Amino acid sequence: MPKNFAPLAAVSLAVLVSCGAGKPDVKDAKSDPVPQHGETVSKKPPPLPHTCGVEDKVHVHDIHDEDGSEAFVPCADSGKHDYSGLIKIETLPEGIRIVIHATDDEVTHGALGSDVRTRDAVVVYPRGKGSKAVEVPLIHTTHGYMGDKIVPWDDLEKLNDEGTKIHVAIYDHDAKTGQHEELSVQVAVSTGKSCEKAMDENPQTMDMGKKDKTPDLTKDQLGQPMRSSVFFSGCGLADSANADICVAVKQGRVLGVSVKVSPTNNKVAACIDKATRKLRFPESDKLDLVKQHF
Repeated sequence: MPKNFAPLAAVSLAVLVSCGAGKPDVKDAKSDPVPQHGETVSKKPPPLPHTCGVEDKVHVHDIHDEDGSEAFVPCADSGKHDYSGLIKIETLPEGIRIVIHATDDEVTHGALGSDVRTRDAVVVYPRGKGSKAVEVPLIHTTHGYMGDKIVPWDDLEKLNDEGTKIHVAIYDHDAKTGQHEELSVQVAVSTGKSCEKAMDENPQTMDMGKKDKTPDLTKDQLGQPMRSSVFFSGCGLADSANADICVAVKQGRVLGVSVKVSPTNNKVAACIDKATRKLRFPESDKLDLVKQHF
């Protein structure tokens, strides 16, 4: 089995914004974009602070989108007139990258380890609020600060359905008013619907009066697209490892995928999942489960 790993384009995201933001001025908010690897920070005027809106608004993003996901940081109850920010999430071969680009009138970093509520800080909880936290080193920019953190694949617990919730907490210290606020965003990282959930959502029905019924496809016909491991040859499954794949298929389309790699390897499992969802299967009106072991 080839051991080279092809970089993933995406996995699937749902962004849950606590103290949610209303719809911001997109043009203003993107005037100072999130820098990529090797790029410099724009010196354009900072975006205007956005207004607060519906609390706990959920933003769903398909991480198979190669452009990544962007979520505006919400406002808290206090200090909402001096802060605006943008979080960008993208999938890298190393894991899930989170980039925070914030605009603030005054930035007080302080020393790592001091109370985050008295300074500007960004803390990431890779497995949700209450899990072990990691502080993101912040860098001064023209109009505020930015932070960049990669959550490794091994730090993710579940990949499909609701996925793993990554919690990003941003603490904003307003030196002018002395007020402190916490802004937070939760990101549910997922490869998409599982084989089992697709099966639960598509119960089989039987129409006894239907004529000219098309014969059911055989196991060999259904399994043809996954007969060999060629379709995920670039995912780097080791010769000593195994992969079990379950696919829920209807009318030739993949409705759900579950991949289990032993020993556990989230990076390889996510890659195989992505490759499996691209397959096209023989068409049938009923839901079929296709399983394969490699």
